[in-house]
Amino acid sequence: MKFSSEEIAKKSLEHLEFVVAVESSSDEDSTTIPSTPGQAHLARLLAEFFEKHGATTELDPMANLVARLPGRGAGRDKPPIALMVHLDTARGTAPVEKLQIKKDWDGLALMYPRNPELQVSVKNYPVLESYMGQDVVFGPGDAPFGLDDKLGLTHMMTLAWLLKEHPEVDHSPLIFVARPDEEIGRMEALIGLAQLLADGKVTSGYTIDGLDPFEINIENFNASRAAMNFASRPVESSPNVARVFLGGVNTHGATAKVEGHRPATRFAAEILAELKTREAGVQLVWFVCDELRDCDAVAYFVFDEPEGLGELFEVVEEIVAPHIVRGGSFEVSEVETAPGFDAAASDAIEFVGKFLASDPGFTLSAEDSEGFDGYSQPYRVIPEAGGFRLDIRLRDFDPIALKKREEHVVAQAGSMDVEVVQQYINMGPKLKERPELVEWARAAAKKLGIASGVQPIRGGTGVDPFLDKGIAVANLGTGYFAPESEKEFTTMQTMSAHALWLFELVQLTA
Repeated sequence: MKFSSEEIAKKSLEHLEFVVAVESSSDEDSTTIPSTPGQAHLARLLAEFFEKHGATTELDPMANLVARLPGRGAGRDKPPIALMVHLDTARGTAPVEKLQIKKDWDGLALMYPRNPELQVSVKNYPVLESYMGQDVVFGPGDAPFGLDDKLGLTHMMTLAWLLKEHPEVDHSPLIFVARPDEEIGRMEALIGLAQLLADGKVTSGYTIDGLDPFEINIENFNASRAAMNFASRPVESSPNVARVFLGGVNTHGATAKVEGHRPATRFAAEILAELKTREAGVQLVWFVCDELRDCDAVAYFVFDEPEGLGELFEVVEEIVAPHIVRGGSFEVSEVETAPGFDAAASDAIEFVGKFLASDPGFTLSAEDSEGFDGYSQPYRVIPEAGGFRLDIRLRDFDPIALKKREEHVVAQAGSMDVEVVQQYINMGPKLKERPELVEWARAAAKKLGIASGVQPIRGGTGVDPFLDKGIAVANLGTGYFAPESEKEFTTMQTMSAHALWLFELVQLTA
């Protein structure tokens, strides 16, 4: 190897800082593909990068980038392998030009410059013990900076650099793919791309979009979303109004249990239940989740007596304070009025509490779910014409079990109409006949002396159009903590090792 692990890590950091400085979050309210101009801008920058590293590139109007490297040596005439990432990041992601580095991390709380109350430590997150002694790379702490999937993109860029610097290495023909709008499920962006790859005789590929170091994924959730509307019920205004900001513990559903996720919808349901138990004379009259961070919300309460404000503060503090070290927060202030006075807000939040307290025989909250367990998560309440809408994420690896989750929502809703939308399906059944994808990845890790394992994706990968065209696509881990959270981090050592993992993998396929 021409370069040391430290040199590869340094180059990886250069690539990571290059891509996270570009704003490319997607927008589910947009009707265009890509949904945001930043994705097209990033695709053009990447085309220049891969061309400088020996690839020919194609860029379509939807911002799908295809960069081709011809095979070399023994791999020259082998079938091509596609390596794929997505250009977009989740809403609420903020670009960062310079990342923080904590060398030889001792496991004590990292210092996030814009969020000093965060306590990301081995004490609070025991799963992080494996990162001790490494050089941790993290952001300012006020928003995620996009490791999902810009860390995967970084590994792909570093692989291209390694291959350019090692012309003696044999490898199969490689097709680097960067696609738009994965976070918002715009599958229509992939129809032409999947056909293009199929026409090019591609039958095997990997998305580089996993979480844990060296994980290999051949299963993901089946997913749907349920929505219901709570009809407006006007309530009298009051001279005593309080505004409450509820900052949730922001995590991906994949890591909700490990990170202690808490959405504002759950906080509000627990607050409302406690207020009723105390007969505090405090009523919820408005509630809206943040459009960028749906785990956060602003609620308005009215109270009969002036002392109701103090009791409201006491209850909010009791419910939220234990979660501050993991990113939760709250503010309570008396205000003159609310945006509206509607008992439907209270109806929606009360439903959340009753729903989470029900016992259908399967796990409900994402923060109580792990491994092959699914969840049914009421995650967002927003005002709409005629009332408030509650959205619920439904996830399960078994399609029959997902159907039961959908039926449970309908049963809990009673006479209310429930809209259920299918989102994506488990890729597992279509990958059963392609065990070599796992074998190649495990063999490449073993060659580096690294343990790898097969585990499920507690999310989706957006590869259905490729599977439909006969292109088997497994997923590879990228090695980081706290996806889509202000707490997210990776390490220099992890970046170097993952680039080398891909470097060995493309040689093995030859």
